[in-house]
Amino acid sequence: MKREAQMITVPARAIDVGYANTKFTCERKRVQGQNIIRAGLFPSITGQLQPGASFLHAPGTLGADGCITDVDGVQHFAGLGVTMHLRGIQPRHVMADYCTSPPYLALVHGALHYMLEDEGNPKEMEIEHLTVGLPLNNFDTYRARLIDVVRGRHAIFSPDPNVGLRHVTVMDASVIVQPLGSLYYYGLVNSDFDTSGWNLVIDVGGGTIDFLVAFDKAPNYVRSGAHPESMLACSTAVAKAINPNLQSQFGVVQAIDTAIRDGSESVLIAGEEFEMANYKGVITEVLRRGYEAMLNTVGALEDFQNILICGGGGAVFYDFLCEHYPALRRRLRNGADSTFSNVRGFHVVSEFMREQTTAAR
Repeated sequence: MKREAQMITVPARAIDVGYANTKFTCERKRVQGQNIIRAGLFPSITGQLQPGASFLHAPGTLGADGCITDVDGVQHFAGLGVTMHLRGIQPRHVMADYCTSPPYLALVHGALHYMLEDEGNPKEMEIEHLTVGLPLNNFDTYRARLIDVVRGRHAIFSPDPNVGLRHVTVMDASVIVQPLGSLYYYGLVNSDFDTSGWNLVIDVGGGTIDFLVAFDKAPNYVRSGAHPESMLACSTAVAKAINPNLQSQFGVVQAIDTAIRDGSESVLIAGEEFEMANYKGVITEVLRRGYEAMLNTVGALEDFQNILICGGGGAVFYDFLCEHYPALRRRLRNGADSTFSNVRGFHVVSEFMREQTTAAR
């Protein structure tokens, strides 16, 4: 990486905009002898600021933790402090064209904002290669359009007056299917993971369950696909079971989502504790629909040597499979820190693509 007074260039970065969280990578760092790709995340939801209103949150407060993106005169806030900019009723929808929407661009800018913070907030940053991902169900349709979205110069505005406007220029970009990132990264960090033969990667995200079939690391797209119900559908189903009025309340759905992912015994809503065991059935039904949809596309599972479970909901789906389909257990793998496995795999792709470009010059 080369540095100048107000300008830096970084070789590789990655962003994974999911329906639950947006993940991003920063510079590698050696930790206990290992070369770690550092990563972070923030909620995949944006708040719209009132037209003409002054920004009310002071620098250093939670409400100022993020960045502002202007799209066609509408200001969107994205970042860790987004909850301070949301209404009480905030419905969440899984849309096929999500990556073309203004909130998606704002989330990309949020990721770039935190990359800039990690580098000390230079006024200009160039990323030589950026890799992003798409679910399998809309990869072919939106791949080219997403490259156009992320490539080029982006204005990243911090509400902190001491930081203000910065720019990030993405020189080149790649888009890959989201589960492929996990397969790349898991194989890289687990020397005993033999990818030869057929592998199934199940990426349990916020909005979709993606399933990728690969021979070694080469995808078989005919047997791959995605199901548009995942962890968001689980938490919404629980909220509806408690009280149908709760399913559009972002804070409530987020609290339930956290309880499901963490395996908590109860969740606190409106001052009342609700035992999560009472809602195991509705969660299982959502996951079962995803599993059966996967089988309809993948077919029989006997030819897979490895079944890799990843994504923010990976541990939940792993436990579901172990309980309801115990014959699969010996082939199941659930990597530690699976929340970041995709985006770290994307980062590896960025490094490879950047090296290829450099070698070709």
